This record gives sequence, structure tokens and C-alpha cells, in this order.
Amino acid sequence: MKTYDVMSVDIVCAKKDATIVEVATRIVLGIFNGIPIINDDGTVIGIITRIDILRAIKDGKDINNTPIEDIMTVNPIVIKQNIDIEETIGIMDKNGISMIPVVEDDGRIIGICSRSDILKEILNERFVVIGRKKTATTTIGEG
Repeated sequence: MKTYDVMSVDIVCAKKDATIVEVATRIVLGIFNGIPIINDDGTVIGIITRIDILRAIKDGKDINNTPIEDIMTVNPIVIKQNIDIEETIGIMDKNGISMIPVVEDDGRIIGICSRSDILKEILNERFVVIGRKKTATTTIGEG
């Protein structure tokens, strides 16, 4: 299995001039562990996580006005989409990280691979959903 098999492609990124409170709000509302920080061409230049935000609060930073550039981890670990998932797990384990931006050869972000993404894929391999989804509306002609 490759990283592209499990990575999330619907991702939220931020620019370095966003404030801590703006990013924290997106993290909490989106139920993310962190958000990649990108420059204008989509290259990953940093990452901010829940613990970075908690440290900023602990340190008394003004989260309403402090740009995330002041607290983000610069030059974070990134991976390519075609590496084996076992290697991705090894990188996460060795570095104690829960998510890794997935990038093209030129450094532009194309996805995120998180511990949850990997577990969901592995745990769902033996299950199949059969039937149709229930909806709030009824199709014309159905009883």
C-alpha cells in the first residue's frame, strides 16, 4: 500500500500571516491535529499543531494578533505520495508526529497523511458497505 492510497486530499492550509486564533479556530472546527503553512505557490514552509497553539497560550502570546509564522514549525517533514505506507508509519513513529504533508516533487502540497487516515484504511479493508444511503428526502415514486 502506498501513501496515496490513504492520504486525505481535501485539506486546509494557511498562509504564514494568518493569526493564531484564526488557525486554532479552523483546527477545532475541522477536527484536525494541525494545519500545513504554505507560501503563495503552495509549497509547504511550516506546520502548526494543537500543541503549538497550546504552548503559545501558555507563554502568554496574544493569539488574536500574533501571526502563526511566530510559532509554526519551519521546514517540517514532508513525504512523497508514492512511498510505502510502512515507511510513512516509520517516519511518524521515529519523529513522534501524527500527520505529514504529502508533496509533489516541486514541494507543492497535494495531501495530508495522518495516523487516522492510515488506521481507517487498514481497519476498513475487511468491511464492505452494501445497500444504499438513507436520505432526508424521498425520491418521487418511492413509497
